[in-house]
Amino acid sequence: MSEAPPTDTPDLTFSILKRGTRDPLGPLGEQDLLQLLNDGEISVDDMVFFEGLGEWKPIGEVFEVQEQISHFVDDGQDTAKVAAAFREVSDVVGESEDVYYIAVQDKAGLLSKTKQCVIITNAHVFILREKRVGYELEAHLWKTVTNTLMRDEGKGLGTFSILLGGEKRVDICHIPLKQVQRLFQLSQEMKQDVG
Repeated sequence: MSEAPPTDTPDLTFSILKRGTRDPLGPLGEQDLLQLLNDGEISVDDMVFFEGLGEWKPIGEVFEVQEQISHFVDDGQDTAKVAAAFREVSDVVGESEDVYYIAVQDKAGLLSKTKQCVIITNAHVFILREKRVGYELEAHLWKTVTNTLMRDEGKGLGTFSILLGGEKRVDICHIPLKQVQRLFQLSQEMKQDVG
């Protein structure tokens, strides 16, 4: 468990509620939070809240997840969306299943106002859609995926497609091209490992 919350978002602010107190501390920047932890003023058992978290949670629990997702945001993904996708997928993956990559749509489609995420694990490709209440997670085992495709849409965006048994194709459009390329590369590796 880490005591240093790894965030790449300089404008992210935290509120801290120490156990046994009623008034939260904050807003605090990452450096303030780190200093309080290092000085022993707060502990990993105290509660933290920041925009996108949804509810107060123990510092240790939140930043353990933050640490796990930090390597998924190398390609400019929205950190809050990646965190939500990671939490949703973590509830359904098996113990031997590892999350390798999470891509986030840059902009939603014409009919949808919410962004979709594509999550690649060693056993599945997941598509996470935000609903009015909660999320919908579509799961496809790699052995049911016959192929994956990528298409450059122009303006730095692309489409990632999954072909299922030659009968169905699922397209996720408007993903930053760098993320589409990474999805395609990983999906080809997963298909080789399964096949």
